[in-house]
Parts: sequence; C-alpha cells; structure tokens
Amino acid sequence: MKPGQKLVHDGHEVCLFPMETMNITQWSSPTAVSHCCGHPFDNAISGQVRVPVYAPFSCHLSYSDSVGNTRAYSSDNPVWTPNGLSYVTVSFTHDPNPPAATRYNQGDLIYHTGVAGYATGDHCHIDQTFTQNAGLVYYGVTCNYGNQCYALSGSVLPTEIFYLNDTNIVNGYGQPWKTFEGGQPPTPPGPGYKYIKHYFMLDGLGIDLGFYKTKEEIKPEPPAPSTKWIIPGDINNTRPLTEDESRQNWVAFWQFFKAKGWTANAVAGMLGNSYFESTVNPNRWESDIPFAEPVSSRGYGLVQWTPWTKIIDWLKEKGYYPDVSKFGFGECERIQWEMENGAQWIATATYPESFASFSKSTADPYTLAIEFLANYERPADPNQPARGTKAREIYDYIKDK
Repeated sequence: MKPGQKLVHDGHEVCLFPMETMNITQWSSPTAVSHCCGHPFDNAISGQVRVPVYAPFSCHLSYSDSVGNTRAYSSDNPVWTPNGLSYVTVSFTHDPNPPAATRYNQGDLIYHTGVAGYATGDHCHIDQTFTQNAGLVYYGVTCNYGNQCYALSGSVLPTEIFYLNDTNIVNGYGQPWKTFEGGQPPTPPGPGYKYIKHYFMLDGLGIDLGFYKTKEEIKPEPPAPSTKWIIPGDINNTRPLTEDESRQNWVAFWQFFKAKGWTANAVAGMLGNSYFESTVNPNRWESDIPFAEPVSSRGYGLVQWTPWTKIIDWLKEKGYYPDVSKFGFGECERIQWEMENGAQWIATATYPESFASFSKSTADPYTLAIEFLANYERPADPNQPARGTKAREIYDYIKDK
C-alpha cells in the first residue's frame, strides 16, 4: 500500500499489505530459523533502513512489549480480507522508536523497520490473526536460532489477511497473494414474486370458469445461524463477554451439539450454567486470573473445569492450545467426550439419569439446568435458580436456530 492509502468497499475497509514493497526474507515453518511457530514473516528492503509501515486499516493498540518493541493493533471494525469480512489484529516488531499513538486511521504511518530486539538486520517482523485484540503468546517451543517462539494468538497465514493492492513485489515467497478487485460480494437478492391463479364459476351450472391472479412476494430463506465463536483476548488475557457476544456463542454452542443429536432443552440447560460460569466464553479464567494458584481450586473454560489443568491438558493434547480461536470447538468436543465416556457427570439421587440420557431430554430447560448444576458442576451451593431461569431464556433464543 501507499502512504495515506485508503480503500473502502461496501462500508468496510479493505485490509492492505502495510508496506510499499514486499521483499520477504523469512517465512514461518517448524524448521524456520526463528519463526517455527505461528505464521509471522520478515519483510526487509535491501539497502534501506527505517522503512515506513502503514496502518492496513483503522485500528487501536491491543498489545505492546519492550523486548523488540512489538506493537499489535486490532481493527476497529470488521475489514475485508481474502478470507472474508472479519476483525483482524496485526503486529510489528523491531522498530527501535515506534510511534506512540494508540489509534491510527488506515494509511497512517504506524511503524518502521529496525533492529530492536533479536534482529540480525533491518527489517519488520509481521504477524497477523483473526483474533480480536490479540497479543503475543508463547507457543512452548524453541526455534533453531535459540529463541523461545512467540507469535500472535491464533496466528494465521498472511495470505489470508492482506491484499496486495499497489504493493511492489520483489519477493512474495511464492505464496498465493491476492489483490482486491473491487468486485461486489454476494448481496441478498431483491424480493421475488409469484402469481397465483384463483378460479371461479361464471355461471351456476359449473361449466364456464374464469380466473384472476394475485401477486405474492416470495420470502427468502432465513440466513443460516452463525457458528462463529466470539473469543476475545488470548490465553494470558481474559474477560467476560457482553450479552450480545454471549448470545452469538449460545448459537455456536447449540449448532455443535445439535449436530451431535442433543436436544435444545438439554443444551439450554448446559448454557444456563455456562452463562454463570464463564458468560459462555471458552477463553475465561476463573476471576480472570491466568494460571491461577492453587491449581486445584481454580477453573477455566466454558464450564470452568476445575482444576484448570483438566481442560488445558485436553486442548494441548488435541492440538488446539494456545490458539484460543479454536477453544470453543475444542471444549465442546471435550463435553461430548465426557458424555460418551461417562466422565465428569455423577448422577445424584434427585437426578439419577445418565449424562447420555440427559443429552436427549425434552424436559423443561429450567429443570435440566438445575440437574446439570447438581450432576455436572456440583458446586458447594446447589440452590441457584437463576441458572434455570437463564436456561429458559436461552432455549427461547436458540430453539429455532
């Protein structure tokens, strides 16, 4: 992109490659010298230093550190990417004196190449993710260079994030980069109509018939419910969801278990509990204290598994950790596994049915929420009727989605 460049389509900015020239000197791979986790890459301009980097979209500061002066910026609104319309976070590393503002408009000078931190030459280390307000997280590995590998939470390939409009490509590393052509994304069609014939008799003998037409609008099919999770922050940074964010996760949760054959009643019962445990946020530490001590008394996740190592170890084993954007699916898989294997659920005298039977129940969501509380959550105080009331509200919201 060029300095000051702006590109807006259908009310949303287009995410542009943040430099005038692309000359990639290191890609990411398990065998890369210093990029063995996530999907960061290095961009350097031969013979130049302090090369400007521009804001690929209007954004705000979401993370900073002093090691390599990394700055991460999250889009203020969803932006167009080769992967669709989404929030995006990008990070830049190595500027020895980065600009100090916390908000930028698309096209503003936001950073420079440099040699701050672990750098052998002037360049910009760039990373990108669809995780909103993401920061760097440790991926638990050491690269060949000897550095502990950090990358943005949920780091994805840059080809999924950036369009290369007005970028001079010296070395694109053989990747399938795209330019934004300005084509209209699919838009809902205008109303269609159908004509219906209505017949009537012209005489009393039933011999001569006449007809007239009426015009009726053809109602479009309702859009499929969103199955995309809202999972803010990263493994070291969690918060409660807003009510609107939580509702979107109710639907994502329901769509997973609906496909597994659960009833909306049972799912609403679980969600009535998850709402009070985590606001239905898969990336939620108890009291928002990461890796809290003592381990044995602290929880994490949708249903606040305690100790938190129970679910964190599961997510690591399944390859989801530490990419929090995958935790919603991973934690639902865990609950499904618990139901199929008789784990976590302990039937009580009041609610003697099995977890598998619970999953098929058509009982009142209020009752199922209290049953899930007693048999699965098992808190010190089992008298929590608000969970049942919330389950009924959630049932009414998800049942037709």
